[in-house]
Amino acid sequence: MTVATPPELEGLVFRELVGSGGYADVYLYEQQMPRMRVAVKVLKGEGLTDAIRRQFRDEADTMAQLADHPYIVQVFRSGTSTDGRPYLVMKYYPPPNLAMRSRTERLGVEDVLRTGIQLASAVETAHRAGITHRDIKPANVLVSQYGAPGLTDFGIAGQLGHGAADDDEDDVGVSVPWAPPEVLFGQSNGDARADVYSLAATLWQLLVGRSPFEVPGGDNSAYGLMPRIRTAPVPPTGRADVPASLERLLAQAMAKDPDARPQSALAFARSLQEIEQEQRFSRTAIVVLDEQGQTTLADQSAPAPGADDDRTRVRAPQSVQGQAPAAPPRPPRSVGGTTAVTGAQGVAAAGTHATYERPAPDLPDAGGTVSRDRLGTRTPTEEPTAAPAAGRNPAVTLAAIAVVVVAVVFLASQLFGRGGAGEPSYTPKTVASQSDDLALDVPSTPTLEAVPVAGAVRFTWTYLAPEKADTFFVRTAGDTSGLGAAVGKGPLRDATFTVKVPKGKQVCAQVQVNRSGPTSEYSAATCGRAK
Repeated sequence: MTVATPPELEGLVFRELVGSGGYADVYLYEQQMPRMRVAVKVLKGEGLTDAIRRQFRDEADTMAQLADHPYIVQVFRSGTSTDGRPYLVMKYYPPPNLAMRSRTERLGVEDVLRTGIQLASAVETAHRAGITHRDIKPANVLVSQYGAPGLTDFGIAGQLGHGAADDDEDDVGVSVPWAPPEVLFGQSNGDARADVYSLAATLWQLLVGRSPFEVPGGDNSAYGLMPRIRTAPVPPTGRADVPASLERLLAQAMAKDPDARPQSALAFARSLQEIEQEQRFSRTAIVVLDEQGQTTLADQSAPAPGADDDRTRVRAPQSVQGQAPAAPPRPPRSVGGTTAVTGAQGVAAAGTHATYERPAPDLPDAGGTVSRDRLGTRTPTEEPTAAPAAGRNPAVTLAAIAVVVVAVVFLASQLFGRGGAGEPSYTPKTVASQSDDLALDVPSTPTLEAVPVAGAVRFTWTYLAPEKADTFFVRTAGDTSGLGAAVGKGPLRDATFTVKVPKGKQVCAQVQVNRSGPTSEYSAATCGRAK
């Protein structure tokens, strides 16, 4: 593979070659003002077609549109060198990339979960901007000197909504080991579910050290891999420290049927978060943009400076009525443990979990109005008792003091929830993460299993942290394409549902968990045939 001479670029000094591909070389340059290292991707001069030039230009535009995201490699500028070669100036990430690391070390489960959530955040952000990556693989994930991943190489990115194979006039080049079967065999040029597949295949490689369908010592050429990708089940990682929940999620995300996968990168990220919670790992934030395209975290606890508190905080009640019971406010409903937000522009700070105090509760006075003097609130309708005057009867003085003490104790019980059963209560607390509160309210997405029995198919399901009050809704159809229009049956109390059908007939199902209002996402579609 030939490497072209690095071009002379204004304000940049060439340092060394970083890597080389079929159509482009990547060099390390030093920018002179301000002084910093940058990576420069330069198209090779020979063999350039109009399609390659257009693809390179589209990559620059796409990465510039998304580059404010903390897990997408930032593009500073683009241009054409004096000898006519297009180039991109990007943030420099030192070697090794994730492909190199996966070949030499086994990443820990916690590191893989964190990386998966961070990359899924980047992919979800691209999807919300209408862009599919279509070439997610370990080699296209760089790692900053602080350990944060950076998704790069949007060279074959496409527009969402144009996933059918005949929608695009040019064929899409793919990286076979991480590509889903519908792309490899021409049914699609890639959509959000195809990116989820490639993301899961990337995480599988980080755990094992090779791509999912690569056979050590076997034929791992494109022609050897493609039949296995099309028909073979996803192999287990074979690692004792990988939890069964992660094995199931990776297999689901690499399902042959796109409808059986998590239907968005956000749903995949939430499932990874649930595994983090199950394993008692630190929670990784999902970073997406809000509906105005402004800076936010999908499950951020504290508001951004100047942001409206209503958007990111669980607020305390603004008043407490007389003697009526008052329950603490429920947090806003969310799906899967994070607050879903939308948009296509803006910057997001990664991984922060700010701590803040809830606003102090408003306190009632005797007339039913609200006092905000939290620390200095007086007993309703009474002034502070004066010190006893000289010569006053000591018994009277002691009685007065006792009355004041009783009144203070009663008021404290009213304010801090230590009164009787019919008294209002509210206990201010420090919240480490709003998303943690929400995750307790929203049930996790269940995992569904189909068991063929005589004249029927029995569906059973499991999910994290079940509660006694949970109920279930099941929708069924003859195939996965009919599930979206099916009406859910329920509420069911037991985590099992049997569908009677003739012998040999297929039934497909999905299940949803309801927790007194908040609901999980529907499970991945699962099918079975009656015996």
